[in-house]
Amino acid sequence: MEDSQLIGNTINFVLKKKEKPKKVNEKFKVTEILFVLSAVGVVVFLALLAINPSKEAAEARNLKRSADISTILTYVSAYTRTNRDIPEEIPISDKCVYFTHEICKTGPYNCIDLVDMSFLTEESSDQLVIMPTDPLYISANGTGYFISQDGKGNVVVCAPHAERNEKISFSKYMY
Repeated sequence: MEDSQLIGNTINFVLKKKEKPKKVNEKFKVTEILFVLSAVGVVVFLALLAINPSKEAAEARNLKRSADISTILTYVSAYTRTNRDIPEEIPISDKCVYFTHEICKTGPYNCIDLVDMSFLTEESSDQLVIMPTDPLYISANGTGYFISQDGKGNVVVCAPHAERNEKISFSKYMY
């Protein structure tokens, strides 16, 4: 045989590796499960931080307090405008929050040591129907809101039980 024939008939002895078919492992590893659970936990934690239901509830109660003391001050202002004098029931003091400055509830309540604001709830079309009360403050006779005047025409109504370190107080010059 000639050399050219031998070259053409050369056998290649290089072995190719057979590719094994990939097995699909349908079982999860413990580390994979823990990783997914921790990722979900982090997302839930961040969502709670963003939403924070207790903060939202406290802010809603503070908004109610602001609306309540604004309502009380508006009716005191209307009464003062009609009668041309600040009611004598409102104590004169430089402090809004004081033991005897809490506003008494509407109705058959004992208003001893409280400010009796029944002049605002008398039968009339433009009077306050019921005295607003603090959403969390529990008292037998008091509303949780306080009122005072400085004797120079300024009336202050405040809500000392405000949450989240807020100070809620409104004042108005009556004359």
